[in-house]
Amino acid sequence: MSFSPSLGIARSASRRRWWALLLAGVALLPAPVPAQDAEALRQRHAALQDEVAQLRATLARAGAAVPGEPAPVAAASIAPAATMGDDRGDRGLDDAITVTAVRLKDAPRSTSAVTGEELEKFQINNFRDIVNRIGNVRTSWNNPNTASIFVRGVGWAAGAGVLEPSVGVAVDDVSHGISAISALSNYLDVETVEVVRGPTGSDGLRATDAGRVVIRTRKPSFTPEAEAAVTVGQRNTLVATAVLGGPIVDDLLAYRVSINREQADGPYKNRNDTHFTWRNTDRTSVRAQLLVTPSPAIEARLIADVTPTNREICENCFAFNLVSPPTYDWIDPATGRPAAVNYANEDTGHLERRWFRQRSDYSVRDFTAKAINTIGEYPNTYATKGASGDIRLTLAPDTVLRSITAWRDYAFSQGAGSHTQFEWLRAPRGTQTTFEQWSQELRLDARPLKELSYRGGLFAYRGLFPNYSQTERYGSDAGAWYASPAQYALLDPVDPALPDAVDPAGRGLLLNAADALITKRQERYLNRTLAAYSHLSWDASARLTLDAGARVSRETRHSQARSFIQSEGFAAELDPARVNDVVLGGFDSDEQGVLTADNGAAQRALADRTAQKYFHVANYADLTDAQRAQLGAAKGVRAARLGALYRRSEAEPYRGTLVTGDLAASYKLTSEHTIVASYRHGEKPGVAQIVGASAAGGTSLPVAAERVDAYELGVRTIALAHKLQASATGFRENFADYIQPTFVFDPVQSALNGDGHPAYRAALGNVPRVRSQGVELDVALFAIPYTTLRFAGAYTDAHYRSFPRAPVPGELGGDNPAGPYHDASGSTLPGAPRWSGNLFGDWSYPIAPGRVLHVDVNHNFQSGYLADTTLSRYTRTHAWGITDISAGLGLGDGRFDVALLVRNLLDVDNSLQPSWNQYKPGIPRWVGVQLRGSL
Repeated sequence: MSFSPSLGIARSASRRRWWALLLAGVALLPAPVPAQDAEALRQRHAALQDEVAQLRATLARAGAAVPGEPAPVAAASIAPAATMGDDRGDRGLDDAITVTAVRLKDAPRSTSAVTGEELEKFQINNFRDIVNRIGNVRTSWNNPNTASIFVRGVGWAAGAGVLEPSVGVAVDDVSHGISAISALSNYLDVETVEVVRGPTGSDGLRATDAGRVVIRTRKPSFTPEAEAAVTVGQRNTLVATAVLGGPIVDDLLAYRVSINREQADGPYKNRNDTHFTWRNTDRTSVRAQLLVTPSPAIEARLIADVTPTNREICENCFAFNLVSPPTYDWIDPATGRPAAVNYANEDTGHLERRWFRQRSDYSVRDFTAKAINTIGEYPNTYATKGASGDIRLTLAPDTVLRSITAWRDYAFSQGAGSHTQFEWLRAPRGTQTTFEQWSQELRLDARPLKELSYRGGLFAYRGLFPNYSQTERYGSDAGAWYASPAQYALLDPVDPALPDAVDPAGRGLLLNAADALITKRQERYLNRTLAAYSHLSWDASARLTLDAGARVSRETRHSQARSFIQSEGFAAELDPARVNDVVLGGFDSDEQGVLTADNGAAQRALADRTAQKYFHVANYADLTDAQRAQLGAAKGVRAARLGALYRRSEAEPYRGTLVTGDLAASYKLTSEHTIVASYRHGEKPGVAQIVGASAAGGTSLPVAAERVDAYELGVRTIALAHKLQASATGFRENFADYIQPTFVFDPVQSALNGDGHPAYRAALGNVPRVRSQGVELDVALFAIPYTTLRFAGAYTDAHYRSFPRAPVPGELGGDNPAGPYHDASGSTLPGAPRWSGNLFGDWSYPIAPGRVLHVDVNHNFQSGYLADTTLSRYTRTHAWGITDISAGLGLGDGRFDVALLVRNLLDVDNSLQPSWNQYKPGIPRWVGVQLRGSL
C-alpha cells in the first residue's frame, strides 16, 4: 500500500484538531458554571407556546429538559382526542408530531422521527415495522439473529452475526451491542423513535458511522394510569398488551409496568407436520420501571425487561427452491456461447440420483414446489433480558450529571434441518449464539453561558460472545447428497444388465460416510471500548448557531476459534489420520484408496478392520482396485464434511484509537425557515477473526477499521401557522475500508467437494471504497380539516466505488475461467433501493360528543434492489408498496376504542429471490380487530 506524506500530515493535523476540541470541552467539566434553572426552561417553553398556540397543552405536560436532550412528550390518550367544533383531528397525534418537528427544526443533522401515537394506531411494536415508517432506514428480511439495519443504503449485512452494526440502536440511552437484540425486542409504551443519519458519537452512547436509531419509552409518573389492548385476527393471532403505572409513594417513588404477549400462526403450513407453521409469532415481553425522586436535585430511573425464550420458525428458516437457469452469464471459450449449467452438480440433479428416487412420494417437483414439505424441523429459539439505571444529579440549576449503567444478554439457537423430506442435514443444526454486554456512561450537560451549551462525558463498553458456533448434524442421506458425481458413480454403480441391483458395500459406505456425524466451529469474541467525548453548541447570533464535537475511543477486539468433531457418527474409521493440527487417528489414502506410505502400524491395522467391515476380507491388501476406489470415494465424502478442522487458535487482535468528529452550522433565515450544513467524520473498529486453517491451525484474517466522511446541506421549514412542517437534506457519504460480510474462496474445500462450484468461507472483509448520496424529505401537514399527513421519503444512490474482488454470484459460478472473484465496482449496494418512502394519514372526525370516527392509512413503498450480498442479477426485487389501514370508533373521550386493522390491504406480492435458484414468498394480507381501553 502506498503512503502519501502530505496525506499523513493532513490526517495528523486533523486528529490534533479533534484532540484539541475534545480537551477544550473536557476542561469545562470541573468548572462551576452559571445556568438556567427549571423555571428558565419553562419560560423558554412558554415563549414557544406563545408562538404556537396549538402546542400549549402538550408542552405544559412536557416538564423541564436537560440541555441537549429533547423534552419528553406526554402520552396521548389511546383513542383520538378530536372534539366537536375543533377541526384539528387527533390533537394528541398532532401535538406529538409538532413537538418533535419543532425540536428537530434547528438540529444540525438529518433526523426523522415517528411518534408512539402513530405506531399504536396500527398495533406496531416490532423493530422492522417501526423503522420502515421512518425515511431512508430499513432492516434486512431475516430472523433476528442475522438482522442488520441500514441507513442511506449502507449497513446491510444479512447473516452478519458478530459484526458490530454500522447503524446503532439506543433504547432509553442504552446502546445495543448487536443488531440481533434490537430486532428481537418488541417495543412497548413508545414515546418517539428517531433516526439520526450519518456518523454519531460526540453526543454520547456508542459511536456509529452510518446512523443511529433512538427509541424513547414513556417514563413512570405520579399520575395513576392503566391501559389495555387486545387484538385478534387471522391466522389465530392474539395480541394482549397492558400498561399500569402511578405513584407508590407520592412525589418519591413511581412505577410503570408494560406487558405484551403476542402469538400467531404463520401463513405457511408444513404439509408433513401441521404442528408448526412458518413465520409464526411467539413473543412475550415484560418491562418494569421505577422512578425515584428523593429530592428536586436527584432523579433515578431503574428499568428491567425480559423477553423469555420464544420459538419461531421465521423468514430465513426456509426458501422455496427453484431450478437453476440452464446457462451461466459467462461465455464458454470452447463454444463461444453462454456456458451450460451441469445439472448433475445442482440440487435438482442430486435428487435424480437413484438413492433419492427410491421414494416415490417426493420428487424434484416437490423440491421446487412453493410449499413447505419437510421433516425434522425445529423452531428457532431467542431470548433477551436486561437492566439499566439512569441517575440524574442536578449540580446547579442548569448543570446535570448523569450516570447510565446497563447490562443485557441475548441467546439464540437455530433449529433448521434440510427443509425437505430427506435427511442429509438433521435438525437441530445451524447457529448458536450467546452474548452479554455491559456499559457505563457518565454524561455532563451544562450551559456555561446563555449562548453556549455543552455536553461531555466518558463511555465504557464490554461485549462478550462466549459462544458463537455453527453446528452441522448430518443424517442418513448425507453421503448420497454430498457425494460428487464421480464419487456417487463409484459408490452406487448401475449395472445396465441389472438396473435395479445395488452394490451393498457401496450403499453401506454412502450411508455411513456422514450419518450422525456432527461438526462444530466454535468462536469467542471479546470487544472493549473506552471513550471520551465532548460537544459544544454556540448561539453566535440570534440567527446563527455553530456546533462542534469530538470523540476519541480506544478499541480492542479479541477473538479465538476452533473447529472440531463433536460426534464421529457411524464411520470414524473413514477419518484421515489428521486434518491440519487436529489428530484424528484414521488412516490416509489417495483418491483411489491406495494407502499412503506414512501410515503407521495402528493406521494399517485400522485399514484392515475397515476392509473387513465393508468388504468381508481380512486385509486391506486383499481389496480389489474397485473396492479400494470405493473406500477412497467414501473417505473423500467424509473429508469434505469435516472440512478445515483446527485446534483453538487466537486471532491477531485489533487495537486502535478511533476519532469521531463533527462540525455544523444552522442559520435562521426567518423564524420559520432554517438552513443547516454539516461535516461529520466517523470510524468503526476493525475485526479480529479466524477464517479457515492451514497445517499450523486456524488462520487469522484481520479487518481494518472503517472510515467515513459525511456532508449534509439542508433546509427546515415550519410554516402556515405550524400547519406545514418540512425538512429536506442533501447528503454525500464516502466510506473507506467499508466492512461487510463477504466470502473468501477456499480452493481446498472446492477440491474436496468436487461438485464444480467454487467453495467459499464466510468472513468479514473490507471493501476499499463505498459512496452513498441523495436527498431526503420529511413533511407533516395539518392544513386539511380533521386530517394529519406525514411523509418521509428519499432518493439514494449507494454504490461500490471500488470492489475489485467481490465473490461471484451464482450466474458467474461453475467452471468460470475468470475465477472465483469479479469486479463489482460501480454496482449498487445490496438492499439499497433508489426510491423509498412512507406516507401516513390520519382522519379523525367527531361525530358526536365523546365519539370520534377515525381512519388511519399507512403506505410504505420502495423501488427494486438486489437482495443478495453477491449481487446476483436474479435477486433484483420488483418495486412494491404496502398499504395498511386502521378504521374505528373512539368513545368516552378517548377511554375506549375499537378498530379494524388490515395489513397489506391490497395483498401485494413483496416476495424476493435470495439467490439465483431460491425464492422467498412475501407476507400476505392480514385482518384483525383491536380493542383498547384506559382508566
